[in-house]
Amino acid sequence: MPEHHAKMFDVVFQHARQGMALVGLDGRFVTVNEALAGMLGVPAQDLPGQSFQQFTHPDDVSADQVALTDLREGVRHDYAVVKRYLPRTGGVIWVDVYVAAVTDAEGRPAFFVTQARDVTQERAQTEQVRTLSEQLNVAVQATEDGVWNWRVGEPAVQVTDRWTALMAHDPTARTVTLRWWWRHLHPDDRPAVRAQVREHLTGTRPKLDAVHRVLRPDGHWAWRALRGRVVSRDAAGRPARLAGTLSDMEERMQTQQDLQVLLDHLPGVVGYWDANLHNRFGNQRYFDWYGKRPDVLRGRHISEVIGEDTYQRNRPFIERVLRGEPQSFERRHTTADGRVMDTHVQYIPDTRGRTVRGFYVLGTDITTFRRTQQDLEEQRELARITLDSIGDGVITTNPDGRVTFMNPVAQRLTGWRIEEALGRTVETVLPLVDPRQNRAVLNPLRVALRDRTVVGLSSEATVRSRLGAVSHIEDSAAPIFGPSGDLLGGVIVFHDVTEKQQLARRMSHLARHDHLTGLPNRTTLLEHLSGAVAQAARTEQSFAVMFVDLDEFKQVNDTLGHALGDELLRQVAARLQQEVRGSDVIARQGGDEFLILLPEPLTAPEVQAVGERLLRTLTRPFQLDDHSVTITSSVGVAIYPQDGGDAEELIRHADAAMYRAKADGRNCLRFFDAPLNEQLRDQQSLTAALKLAVQGEQLHLAYQPQVNARTGGLVGVEALLRWTMPDGRVVSPGVFVPLAERSGVMMPLGTWVLREAVRQARQWEQAGQPVRVAVNVSAVQFAAPGFARTVRDVLAASGLAPHLLELEVTESLLLHDVSRVGQMLADLKGLGVHLSLDDFGTGYSSLSYLQAFPIDTLKIDRSFMPTPEKPVHTVLSAVIGLGQALGLHVIAEGVETQEQQDLLLDLGCERAQGYLHARPMSAQQVDAWRRDRPVRH
Repeated sequence: MPEHHAKMFDVVFQHARQGMALVGLDGRFVTVNEALAGMLGVPAQDLPGQSFQQFTHPDDVSADQVALTDLREGVRHDYAVVKRYLPRTGGVIWVDVYVAAVTDAEGRPAFFVTQARDVTQERAQTEQVRTLSEQLNVAVQATEDGVWNWRVGEPAVQVTDRWTALMAHDPTARTVTLRWWWRHLHPDDRPAVRAQVREHLTGTRPKLDAVHRVLRPDGHWAWRALRGRVVSRDAAGRPARLAGTLSDMEERMQTQQDLQVLLDHLPGVVGYWDANLHNRFGNQRYFDWYGKRPDVLRGRHISEVIGEDTYQRNRPFIERVLRGEPQSFERRHTTADGRVMDTHVQYIPDTRGRTVRGFYVLGTDITTFRRTQQDLEEQRELARITLDSIGDGVITTNPDGRVTFMNPVAQRLTGWRIEEALGRTVETVLPLVDPRQNRAVLNPLRVALRDRTVVGLSSEATVRSRLGAVSHIEDSAAPIFGPSGDLLGGVIVFHDVTEKQQLARRMSHLARHDHLTGLPNRTTLLEHLSGAVAQAARTEQSFAVMFVDLDEFKQVNDTLGHALGDELLRQVAARLQQEVRGSDVIARQGGDEFLILLPEPLTAPEVQAVGERLLRTLTRPFQLDDHSVTITSSVGVAIYPQDGGDAEELIRHADAAMYRAKADGRNCLRFFDAPLNEQLRDQQSLTAALKLAVQGEQLHLAYQPQVNARTGGLVGVEALLRWTMPDGRVVSPGVFVPLAERSGVMMPLGTWVLREAVRQARQWEQAGQPVRVAVNVSAVQFAAPGFARTVRDVLAASGLAPHLLELEVTESLLLHDVSRVGQMLADLKGLGVHLSLDDFGTGYSSLSYLQAFPIDTLKIDRSFMPTPEKPVHTVLSAVIGLGQALGLHVIAEGVETQEQQDLLLDLGCERAQGYLHARPMSAQQVDAWRRDRPVRH
C-alpha cells in the first residue's frame, strides 16, 4: 500500500466524525478510532481485543450474529443496520452501522471494516415529527374540518379527505388545482377571498378568515369558512407556504483494491489538499458533488473544483487550517446534477512536526437531518394552526392523563385557560356527567390510555364549564404511540351537540306525528295497531279500527282557501281527541282522513255508539275566522280478528267500509261485511289479471301533447299508461295504478313504461323531430334505491339525449324523508334529465322544499282550473306567481276551454295540457297532429 494512501487512511480513520473500526473474523476489535470509542464510552486503546457484541443491546445481538455469519461464509459482502449500543458510560444510543468484508488474495474474508454513525438525535427528532404527525392526524381525522397546504406559486393545493368531502371533489384526490377551486367559489365571494389572500401575503392581514360559498354537484351553493396563515418563509422573508383549514456498498470490497475503494464507499467527501491548495486525493463522492472524477482532480487548485464563489467563502477556514487549527462549518451546496443539499465540512490539518503540509477534507451530507428539523418546525406550526382553527375541542395528555395541550374550542367549552390546565388531570379539566343518572362518567381518554384503544362517548354525556354552562358533547379518544410502540400520551376530540340533540328530538317528533294536527301519523298508528294485534292474539279478544273521512272537505279548501282548510282539520282533530278514551289512539292518515284505534274489547253496539258520538260531534258547526262551517263525515269500522288478521288488512277493510258509508249517503257509519269482502275479491281478481298483463306487456302508452298556448307550438308530450283487457273492457288508470302499487308489480310496470317512452322519444329524435317526453314516476319506483341507476341504464341503452326525458314526481313524494328525496332528485338531475312536480298545489307542506330540490317544472293540478261553478282563480294566480318567482317552468293541466287558456295567458302561464289542444293519442297520431297543427310565431 502506498505510503501516502496509508497516511491518508490513518488521518481519515482517526479524524472522521463517524465511528470506524477494523474487526477480526471473531467479532473482536482490532483497532478503533476516537469517534467510535467516544460512542462506546471506552478509551480507544482499551478496545482492541474486546468483542463488539459486549456493547450491543441484547435484543440486537442475534441479528448481528446472523449477518456476521453470512459475511464470514461469503453469502454476502456487506450489510447495514440501525442498532442500539450500550455505552459503558450508561444509557442507550442508536447507531447506523455499515460493515463490509475485506478479503484476502484468495477471495476469503480476512477482516471486517465497520463504520458507525450516532443517529440517536436524528431518531429522537424523527420520533418527535412522527408523534406530532400522529397527534395532528388523529385530530384531523376526528374533526369535521378539512385541511389544506399550499406552496406559494404552485398551481395545486394539498388537501385532506375531509376537504375533498366539503368541496364535493374526487375523494381519492390528495391535491386540487387552484383553477378548480377558484371556479367552484361563488362569483360574488371571489373578490373578498382574493383580497384577504393578497392582504395576508403582503402582511397587512394577520391571517385568513373568509366565509364564502362553494358550488356543489347539485348546483347548490354551500357556505364554507377558509382559515389559515403563512407557515414558512424563504430566505428573503417572502411567504413560502400557506396552510389552514376549510371550518421518503454495493460494490464488493476486496483487498485487491487499495484504500481508494474503502474511501469511495464512505458516504461523504474525503480529500487531501496540499499547502498550495492543490488536490492530492479525492474519493468518488467528489464526482457526485462537483462533477469531477478523482483521477482528474489531482493537481487542480481547490477553486477549480468547488467553484470560485464557494472558495472565497471558505478562505477564512482554509487559512486557519493551514495555521494548524482544525475547522468545522456548514454549507449549502448544489451538486453537479442540480440537487441542493446541506453539508457539514471538516478541515483537518496535516501536521508534520511544526509544519502544516496540507489538510484533509471530510464533507458529510446532512440534508436529511436539516430537512427533518425544518419539517418538525413546519409540522409544529401546521399543527398549531390546524388545532386552533378546527371547530372541535382538542385536549392532549401525557401517559398519566395529565393535560399537555388544549385548543381554543376546548378552553371555551371547559372554561379552563391552557395556562391553568397544563399538568392537571383530564378529569379535572373535562369533568363528564351522565344527566340521566346524575353521576360522573369515566373519561374516555382514561379508558383509551388504560386499554390502549380508540374509545367513543355517546352524546348523553355533559360537561359543565367552570363558568357554569352545561353542554352535551360527543367525543372520541385515542392513545398516541411512538414508532417502537411506546405509549406517548392520548388525545380526546369533542364537540358541543346540545343544539343537535334538541333538533333530533324535534325531528323525531315530526317523523312520528302529523305536522298540521300534532296527532300521531300513520307510521305511529301502525306500531300501536301491530301491538294491539299481538296482544289480542294472546288474549283471544277483539278490538276495532275506525276510518274517518270528512265529506266534501275539498269544497272548504276551494271556497275558503287552504289556510282555513288546515284550521278545520286542526279543530276536527281536537274534537276527536275529546270524544275517545285515554287508551284510544287517533292518527291522521293524510288529507282529511283519520284513523282511530279502539284497543280495548268492545261489542259491536258499543263500537256503533262510539262512532255515532263521533259523527254527532263533527256535525256541530266549526268557527273558521268569520265563517261558520258545518261538515259531515263518513266512518268505516273493521273488527279484529273477523275483518283482518294484521294491521294493514284491518286498515284496508275499514277504508272499504268508509267508502260504503259514503256511497250510502255519507254522515253515517258502516261495518265491514260480506258484500264488501266480495268487492275486495273482485279487486283481487283484477289484480291477478293485471299481473298477467304486466308479464305479457299487454298495456300500452298514449301521448298527450303539451303546447305553448301563445304560439301553438309543441313543447313536450306526457306518456300516459292505458290498459284494455282481452275482453275489450277498458280499465281506468285510477283503478289499476293503485292496484299495481299494492300488488308489487309497479316496479316492473314502471320500468317498462320508462323504457317504452324513452324508445319512442329516441325514435322521434332520430327522425329529426325531437320532443321531450314526460314519464310519471310512482312512489314505489321513487322509493327504490336503484331507481336512478335504472334511468341511467335505460338512457344509455337507447342513446336518447337525457334532456329529452322528463320525470314527473307528485308533490306528496317530497314530504317524506327529505334528505333521501333530495339525494335521489340530485342523482336524477345529475343524469341530465328534467324534473317536473306533478299535481302541484294539492299538498300541504312541500312549498318550503321547492328551493332545496332541483325541480325544473311545476304542473298545476287541474283542480285549480276555473269553471262556471268555481270562477275564483286567486289560488291559481298565486301558484303561477310562485313558480315564476322560483325561476321554474309552469304548465297547467286540464285546460279544456278557451276561457281557461285566456286566463292562464293573462296570469303569465304559457304552457298548457288538456282537451282544448289534444286528447291522449298514439305515437302515430302525434306525428299526424304535429303535421296538421298550425304554429304562430
